[in-house]
Amino acid sequence: MNKFGLLECTLRDGGYITGWKFKDDMIKDTISALTESGFDFVEVGYLNNKSDANNTTQFRKISDIADFLPSKRDKTTFLAMADVLQFLPEDLTPYDGRSIDGIRVVFYKHQIDEALRLGKAVSENGYKLFMQPMVTIDYNIDEYVALAEKIAELNPFAVSIVDSFGYMLKSDFRRYFRVLDNILPENVVIGFHSHNNMNLALINAQDILDYQSSRNIIIDSSLYGMGRGAGNLQTELIADYYNKTLGEKYNVNIVLDLISKYILPISQSKSWGYSPYFFITALYHCHPNYASYLLQEHNVSVSEFRKYIESVPKEMYTKCRKPYVIELYEKFKSGEQIE
Repeated sequence: MNKFGLLECTLRDGGYITGWKFKDDMIKDTISALTESGFDFVEVGYLNNKSDANNTTQFRKISDIADFLPSKRDKTTFLAMADVLQFLPEDLTPYDGRSIDGIRVVFYKHQIDEALRLGKAVSENGYKLFMQPMVTIDYNIDEYVALAEKIAELNPFAVSIVDSFGYMLKSDFRRYFRVLDNILPENVVIGFHSHNNMNLALINAQDILDYQSSRNIIIDSSLYGMGRGAGNLQTELIADYYNKTLGEKYNVNIVLDLISKYILPISQSKSWGYSPYFFITALYHCHPNYASYLLQEHNVSVSEFRKYIESVPKEMYTKCRKPYVIELYEKFKSGEQIE
């Protein structure tokens, strides 16, 4: 990888749209095509110790992924994500070069201890360790410094700044970047994973590619922005921008062929991407699932949704379970006092 690298995560983040149900042929073809088109990192799905099915990008064992990877890897690093509740240290098997090269450990603020244990086990088993603390902006700077110091002890391959709710500004990224840059060893890569609730993903990514730093940086993206809610940074857009500003590296024609063959057909029956509902959740710094869950059950106007979000107790902005979202809406509609 050069100073900047792109990480393609359609088969993982796009799985929120399909329940991680993709045909085996599509999984294999997509990984092969993304490798051919020059992507530095390809995330092939989730590790989930409960999964035991075909035609899915949720894999019960690391060895289950090997058959989907191309024999010619070129310069691509293959990754899978592990949620601390779905894949445990004892589920790991030692790196043998036949399956994935690295594991991204994803976790919320209340799961730091579990994430550090899993991260340590990932490294001890020979994989490149990527740490992915969700909702970065939920940490104040002192908390983020403390987290960075703990992660630094693991000497990971990369640590990502994650804009889970899609409202981080360029200045927010730089603030958290400076913390990581000051604390992490020089060899550790810093990543950025964004969502498009306010259509800021491409703006922030372009700024990062223009950012003056000696640190290696990875930017996440997905085909056609496929991902939960407002979706992600679009692979085709950031790859094209990279080519035009930093030199030809990624084959955008191959990316467009993948979108045409696999992603657009999915978009005809499943939806994702920017909407005023996700804009409102970002505007109030709320979890986007307040929109996703509510719109699954009720036809709510944009104006009504805004008033509903205003009724959500602030301490519940980042805590979102579907029964609570629906119950809260029913209280809102009836005029009942919300606590």
